[in-house]
Amino acid sequence: MSGNICVLFAGQSVQEAGMGVELLKNPAARAAIERLKPSLGADLEALLTTMPEEPLALTFNAQRAIHASHAAHWLAYQAAHPGLRLDGAIGHSMGVVAALVAADALSLEDSGRFIAARARAFSDRCKAFSEPMGLAAVSAEDFNDVVESAGEVPGVSVALWNTAGRGTLGGTMAALEAYAARARAEDWPVKIKILKVEGPYHTAAFAPARAALAAALEAIPLKAPSVPVFMGTSGRAETDPARIKALLADQAAACERHLDAVRAAHAAGCRTFVEVSFRPQPVTWLSDQLEAGSYKAIAVPTAEIAAHGLGDK
Repeated sequence: MSGNICVLFAGQSVQEAGMGVELLKNPAARAAIERLKPSLGADLEALLTTMPEEPLALTFNAQRAIHASHAAHWLAYQAAHPGLRLDGAIGHSMGVVAALVAADALSLEDSGRFIAARARAFSDRCKAFSEPMGLAAVSAEDFNDVVESAGEVPGVSVALWNTAGRGTLGGTMAALEAYAARARAEDWPVKIKILKVEGPYHTAAFAPARAALAAALEAIPLKAPSVPVFMGTSGRAETDPARIKALLADQAAACERHLDAVRAAHAAGCRTFVEVSFRPQPVTWLSDQLEAGSYKAIAVPTAEIAAHGLGDK
């Protein structure tokens, strides 16, 4: 593999029943899962192998399973490529915690401790809502148009800005349905899909979760990363541990600017973007984030590491 390398990690919603069955055949991946069980729970292996779709999609379960999958995939990949040198790391939403592991800023065990606290804080917040709330994936030719139209519908805000044309809106289900109804009535050039999630992550509705995240981070050591971590909360490279901790806490209620993070990595010289995952996602968005021909995208699915490690990519 050549070209300044940046690793990518996805956020919540990539969970899938059985996502870890093949992964656990890799010795390095299994070792990572065992190291995470004390923090993420004795049910971690069940989350990854036998839990049905509906309970797995619950915030508390999904975040724990996704982080374990991210970390195990990455450590298996690293074990198969001992000479690999990163130049940057990006995590979409909760994926930034795995990015911090890849950048040597967080130990695997401490990453599990934070994700456990994050999953609990987010889950508790979802249970406290007095009315149904959620997210809607929206695509358009230019997501700036979506941002403008969202401002015209009370109770709707931008939660995630993923690519030049795609992102996610959050709010009450009533407000999201009102947005969709207005888009249909006025023939807005957008596509809208209501997501099956428990709450509008990365909006003001999650501000109360910030204190729990900050408290958890106080007890977790975080070093300066060995390579820049491009965070969606700021949309740029971050290297200062204190600032990274603040951003991790702020992330609960802050719009996730994944597009800006990817473009910042590219501007910093990253040219090869790699994602090792059960079902690679952010790497498939690059064509709507960066100029064609200016980067290389490498998706490494579980099948390529399950039983025998990885060949050179």
